[in-house]
Amino acid sequence: MANWLLDFKQHRQLLLHFLLLWVPLTLLLAGIIWAFYGVQAGSSQALGKAAEQQAVQLALHSSTLGLATVRSDLLYLGDITSLQLDAAVNQPSSREALAAEFLAFVMRKGIYDQLRLLDENGQELIRINWNDGHPAIVQHADLQNKLDRYYVSKSLALERGEIYVSPLDLNVEHGKIEQPIKPMIRFGTPVFDQSGHKRGVIVLNYLGQRLTDRIRKIAAAEHKQGQMWLLNSAGYWLLGPRPEDEWGFMYPQRNHHRLETQDAKAWQLISTGGQTGQFSTDQGLYTYAKIAPLQLGRLNGDPKVVTSDQWLLVAHEPVMFLAAKNASLSGRLWIVFGVLELMLAVASWTIVYYSTRRRWAEESVRASEVRFRGLLESAPDAIVIVNRDGLIELVNDQAEHYFGYSREELLSQPVEILVPEQLRAAHPEHRAGYQANPHSRPMGEGLDLYGRRKDGSEFPVEISLSPLQTPQGMIVTAIIRDITSRKLAEHLQREAQERYRDLVNNLPVGIYRNSAGSEGVFLEANPAMITMFEANSEEAFFNCSVAELYRYPDQRQAFSEKIIRQGYVSGEEIELVTLKGRVFWAAITAVMKTGADGTVYFDGVIENISERKEIQRQLQLLNDSLRNRSVELEAANHELEAFSYSVSHDLRAPLRAIDGFGRILHHDYAEQLGVKGQDYLERIRRAAQHMGMLIDDLLKLSRVTRVELLREEVDLSELAQEVMAELRKQDPERVVQFTLRPGLTAHGDRRLMRVVLDNLLSNAWKFTGQRAVANIEFGVMMLHEQPTWFVRDNGAGFDMAYADKLFGVFQRLHDAREFPGTGVGLATAQRIIHKHGGQIWAESEVDAGTTFYFTLASEA
Repeated sequence: MANWLLDFKQHRQLLLHFLLLWVPLTLLLAGIIWAFYGVQAGSSQALGKAAEQQAVQLALHSSTLGLATVRSDLLYLGDITSLQLDAAVNQPSSREALAAEFLAFVMRKGIYDQLRLLDENGQELIRINWNDGHPAIVQHADLQNKLDRYYVSKSLALERGEIYVSPLDLNVEHGKIEQPIKPMIRFGTPVFDQSGHKRGVIVLNYLGQRLTDRIRKIAAAEHKQGQMWLLNSAGYWLLGPRPEDEWGFMYPQRNHHRLETQDAKAWQLISTGGQTGQFSTDQGLYTYAKIAPLQLGRLNGDPKVVTSDQWLLVAHEPVMFLAAKNASLSGRLWIVFGVLELMLAVASWTIVYYSTRRRWAEESVRASEVRFRGLLESAPDAIVIVNRDGLIELVNDQAEHYFGYSREELLSQPVEILVPEQLRAAHPEHRAGYQANPHSRPMGEGLDLYGRRKDGSEFPVEISLSPLQTPQGMIVTAIIRDITSRKLAEHLQREAQERYRDLVNNLPVGIYRNSAGSEGVFLEANPAMITMFEANSEEAFFNCSVAELYRYPDQRQAFSEKIIRQGYVSGEEIELVTLKGRVFWAAITAVMKTGADGTVYFDGVIENISERKEIQRQLQLLNDSLRNRSVELEAANHELEAFSYSVSHDLRAPLRAIDGFGRILHHDYAEQLGVKGQDYLERIRRAAQHMGMLIDDLLKLSRVTRVELLREEVDLSELAQEVMAELRKQDPERVVQFTLRPGLTAHGDRRLMRVVLDNLLSNAWKFTGQRAVANIEFGVMMLHEQPTWFVRDNGAGFDMAYADKLFGVFQRLHDAREFPGTGVGLATAQRIIHKHGGQIWAESEVDAGTTFYFTLASEA
């Protein structure tokens, strides 16, 4: 009974001690949890507001990032259009080329629904439609006048460099909203011609769906519980809580779907507030930012942006989500409080028992020993612990790996088992000396140390020693590191240095280092330097001053000032003098450096360029000779022009007199001359007229060689059509089938190419004169991967055995009475083609027709 009473008192006292410890701790824990709840709730609210602001800013920058690109795209299009505007307005081919550039631009960008060029009257000149990812150029017949569209008239009213931005609305076609809906922003800027006159506008239709999709993605990623809205300045949703609430200003039945209708207080605070803000109403937390298109990030020097619209980016977190956050935090803290209370009770009960505390201490010691063992085994180096007698007491796994012994084979063995055999006898003495003066130090500092493996092989090591005094005596911890890889790297580095030195010594150019100052000397030089300066020995070269190797002191002074000013020189050409007095030209590349002690020196390369300078001198002489020859040729050209003038005026005047008086004789004295006299007179007149034609053709031929080429894109089909029209007017009764492929263009001189086609087509017209139905064709083919134009006919043809005489002056392959002509036309055509860098030739067969081919040099 007494023992039971004693046990009861002991248990009651134990319970009382427990309560005295547990109750105050419970109250303290409750106070801490309550304070933590207040802090956490405030932090959660602050973090939530910050997250809302960050989401709005992210959406703001993301939504305007693409619009900044539109501004630069619009100005870029305006610039290239201004350069080509005159040609695009007046020449269909130039307009097609500009339209092709616009098409490539739309395909590359992929963000524009339409790109349009309109003149000052609002008439479309070029329009590119996106066509759901299949851009196309709108045909000329489908182009419209858009002057009645507000964005066209407002863009036309702008000055150079100004940009108009329309409100974000839906695309309307033929008075109806396009389905599916297509949000659109129009950007316009005026374009000017080279004279500075306003000639129209460029209009870009930006796909607004990209803007709203980008905001939706950010809302999904950064704003999962709330909503992200985009409103216009009137409070209508462009991107709203529901699809049926959006674009209320475009649909009469949705006219009341506005933020002011849903939350009047929120709309008032946003519309009267600053550019950004955050507030709460009874419907939740609002975070907003006001943005004007293309204004964000615009610098003072950027183009002026004209717009009547303003967007509102609003993040809304409903009140139910805010309440759910606080409820979730409260529930989590109650769980934490319960868990901590339970732990506190257990801990309080445990503290009462001193035996438990002692058991924990013993477990802590064992855990410490385990951690020490784990640290020892995880060390990257081998660790060997030796007692005062030199016996191994402890090793780690890395020691087993390095030396090839098992742990059992090493423990209680003399440490000399790990020392190379030739050093084992002296090692005990070294060990005794260390024990007499123990301290932490690297073992064998400055020496190459080696360890010995179980198989007898040796490897380089580094050893650090650390003594520790224990009740059982001093022990020494040796940390051993295998440095085989480092030794190998050092060996490879030395080999690389040797290879580098061999490379420098074998280079054919001089490599040097010299000290600075007027008394500077060479500090390093390769053998090429010694040879280049004709030194008898390295010692003689290093003893000479750098300054005495320059031919002229002022060159030395200028070179020194330049390298000090720039810090380097590159390819400096200077006349130098060898130690034997021979002058040579050298190209010097050098850099100024400063050593660790502040000493300035120069590293450089010297190349002997005397041979190159001599070649340059010879080239200069040759250029001078060519220049003189050019002057002589110019004088000869002037003489040729004078001769042409003399032929044109002095020779043709007598011929006209012969022809004129012959005509008078024939008219007034025909009866006195008789039949034979009239025949002679007609021969005289025909000869005079033929000689006049020869003179005209020769003058044309001489002008071809002197005329300067004016290359441009030439429509050869158009020129051929003009030539054939003139030939038909001269002989309208002939039946000629002319085959022409339209749109054949080439890069050349338009006037000269007209002469070529005139000669070739006239030639075909003449030699098909005896055909009842003549066939003439002009086209192009690919021959040897080069475009080759041709003129083909079914005329008289010629024998290819005489083809080498075809392009000679006055060379004819047919009787002049049958096919009249001077024999100069084909020679003229050949010179024009050669002047264009091309070739001309013919293929023919007697009575089977002829084909003339010609090529032109491609545009550089």
